[in-house]
Amino acid sequence: MFKRFVKFIIGVALLPVCYGMSIGLFRQLAAVRAIERVGWFFLCGVLTYAGMYAYSVKMRSLYVFGHESVHAVCTWLCGGKVKSFKASGQGGSVIADKVNTLISLGPYVVPFYTVFLAAIFGLAGKFIPGQDRYSGLFMYLLGLSTAFHLLMTVDSLRIEQPDLARNGYFFSFVVMYGGNLCVIAALISVVFAEAGFVRFARDSAAGAWQVYRLIAAVFPGTL
Repeated sequence: MFKRFVKFIIGVALLPVCYGMSIGLFRQLAAVRAIERVGWFFLCGVLTYAGMYAYSVKMRSLYVFGHESVHAVCTWLCGGKVKSFKASGQGGSVIADKVNTLISLGPYVVPFYTVFLAAIFGLAGKFIPGQDRYSGLFMYLLGLSTAFHLLMTVDSLRIEQPDLARNGYFFSFVVMYGGNLCVIAALISVVFAEAGFVRFARDSAAGAWQVYRLIAAVFPGTL
C-alpha cells in the first residue's frame, strides 16, 4: 500500500513531464513539411491495421503473445527467471520469480513486433546487399505494427489488468502515456528526417521545465 502511495506521488510529479512530451510531439509533427515516399508507406501501414481493428480483425492471440513476451524479456533483463509462459486469444500470463515496475508495465510501452521488425531489418542490412529496395515494405510493416500495439494496448485496458493494479492505476497510466509518446516520437524521427528525436527531447524538456518553474512560482519552497 505504501509503495503504491509513493508511486502515486511520483506519478503526480511526472505530470509536467507528460505535458512537456505532449508539446514536444506536437512540435515534432509540425516540423514535418512534406510526406515523402517512406512516410506514405508508414501511414498506409497505420491505416491498414486501423481498418482491420474497425472491422474487428484484431489478431488478439498475436498481441497476447507479444505482450507476454515483453514480460518475459523484461524479467530476464532484470535478472529474474521465467517459470511459466502462457499466451492465447483468451489471455496470457507469465509467472516469474521477480516483479518490478519495468516487468509489469513494459508490455504497455514497448511495441514487441515493431522492435522485432526493426532488429530483423537492421541485421539483414549487414548480410543482404541492396536492402534499401525493401525500405517501403519495412516502413509499411513498421506502421502496421505500431498501430497494432497502440490500438490493442488501449483495447486491453478495457479488461482489469493486475499489472496496473499492482503499480497503482494513476502511476501506470502516467508511465504508459509518457512511454508511448517516446516510442511514437522515435518512430516519427525514423520516418521523417526533419523531425528528429533530439528536437522532441529538447522541446519536451523545455515544456516540462516551464511547468515546474510555474509551480515553484505559485508555491514557493515546493521545488
